[in-house]
Amino acid sequence: MLGWWRRRRLSDAGRRRLVIAMARAEQDLVELHVENALEVFDAIGEEIALDQVIEIYLDAMDVAEPRASIVARKVLARLEATTPKSRRSGGRRAPPAD
Repeated sequence: MLGWWRRRRLSDAGRRRLVIAMARAEQDLVELHVENALEVFDAIGEEIALDQVIEIYLDAMDVAEPRASIVARKVLARLEATTPKSRRSGGRRAPPAD
């Protein structure tokens, strides 16, 4: 795809619109993978470790790097955001006292 638009002469405005549209599409695709991976986690997360669920999803959907790492980080961040604070701080050490 990128080779096509590099060979074609686009105006600066046209190139800008194309790059922005592609960036939006990439963001939408990543978000869709995050939502789908979370659905898989909801379905089997009690039976398989989280990192394995993410790996299974990414492998099954053939998500390549660097997109795979982005999706995995966003899934973990989304799960962290939905975890109650009392459970989040359970295994963490307290910051050192001054």
